[in-house]
Amino acid sequence: METNNFKDEKPIRSFIAVSIPEQIKSEIGRFQEHLKRTGADVKWVRPESMHITLRFLGNLSPEEIELAGEAVCVVAEKFSPVQVEIKGFGSFPERKRPRVIWAGLTRGEDELKEIFQSLEQELISRGLGEADRGFAGHLTIGRVKTGKKLEYLLEYLNKESERSFGIFEAKTICLFQSQLKPQGAIYTVLRQAVLAGRSEGKK
Repeated sequence: METNNFKDEKPIRSFIAVSIPEQIKSEIGRFQEHLKRTGADVKWVRPESMHITLRFLGNLSPEEIELAGEAVCVVAEKFSPVQVEIKGFGSFPERKRPRVIWAGLTRGEDELKEIFQSLEQELISRGLGEADRGFAGHLTIGRVKTGKKLEYLLEYLNKESERSFGIFEAKTICLFQSQLKPQGAIYTVLRQAVLAGRSEGKK
């Protein structure tokens, strides 16, 4: 991922997220290798692309990207770094017919939700609209393509429900550009802001 001052006039597909340390990405990548052995028909997310999404923005103009970047910086000044633990598993929309497999957050979700809510206020005030849904702390690790051997995958995940991939300190929030490619999405950091304040929930 790299920082880029995007000046193109084309719409920019974008989102705001918390980056994941390389060590945790590697741990999840190794675990994905075990999941692949179940034979389930799943498109696994590349570890290097993993992140915790705070707010999907969709296609924005360069001018709107600047406004979103401003919102990210304003919010970052209000909150302190967050201790986050990646642990456990779940799925959307339900376990019997899941479309998305994800790793959960057992620490830091409440704090990240506060950051999301503050982002929402700043983005709305700049005319960038409301989120389609609220914040649900998770890390997408795979997207189910068909029901082939899905029961084996879910059984394995159930046995590993207490597996932790580690704890890290989220120190920044980032505005990303997302470019969809045949080989998978490519993410570029457009704006990064350090969490440098006190949590609003602790004032």
